[in-house]
Amino acid sequence: MKNIKSTFFILSASVVTGLLIIIGINANNTKINVSLNAVEYKNAVEERSKLYKEIEKIKNENIDYRYKISKYEGNDPEKSKKLVEDMKNQLIDYGALGGITSVKGPGLVIKILDGDINYNLESYYEIWRKIFHDSDAAMVLNELKNAGAEAIAINDHRILPNTGVICYSAAIAFEDQSNVSSPFYIYAIGNPEEMKASLLAENSFIQKLLLRKLKIEVSEKDEIVISATKQNTDVKYMEVYQKK
Repeated sequence: MKNIKSTFFILSASVVTGLLIIIGINANNTKINVSLNAVEYKNAVEERSKLYKEIEKIKNENIDYRYKISKYEGNDPEKSKKLVEDMKNQLIDYGALGGITSVKGPGLVIKILDGDINYNLESYYEIWRKIFHDSDAAMVLNELKNAGAEAIAINDHRILPNTGVICYSAAIAFEDQSNVSSPFYIYAIGNPEEMKASLLAENSFIQKLLLRKLKIEVSEKDEIVISATKQNTDVKYMEVYQKK
């Protein structure tokens, strides 16, 4: 609440400062005549327009902050209850984004298998190209995030912002020493059509895996359930930074 009120005062001060700049008032309240060339005049008009837009934005934010403050001010039990409910909802959202709560929603299921390998006839390089490696997994995860995936899991392992992958024999291991084996099922919650179009676009990494003869199936699902992480999410060095 203190942060909201502080922001309110800062926004109000910004509005006043912007108005003073626009109407051209100096410290002595004296009129100043300035001769501008065409370029300077154009820049001044653009700057004024920019300031007007910023002031309008600040006014709208000011109204929004006033409304938020009004919902919680006073001793009304209903307002206190509303505050608690809003805080609970925020915690739920943070838990979903942080991977500490189970989530569900529409999305994609991507099944990835190594290609058919003939160890007697194929060279080491040919065999290597047909195997799904940790670097491949990292690239697929990155493409999913860029495509708008809001939650991702490989088999039953929830992917977090600090998740790392590494080859572990025929499996893929994670930073917590757990591992998953083929077939690899990657679950991604998000807009199914948009994510699929992005993954299968020309020059996408999935297309490169297909050229390497890996077996890949991409299926759209109306509902996917991704379990909460089993990892320890405690932090040792990171702490909240509050701008002064």
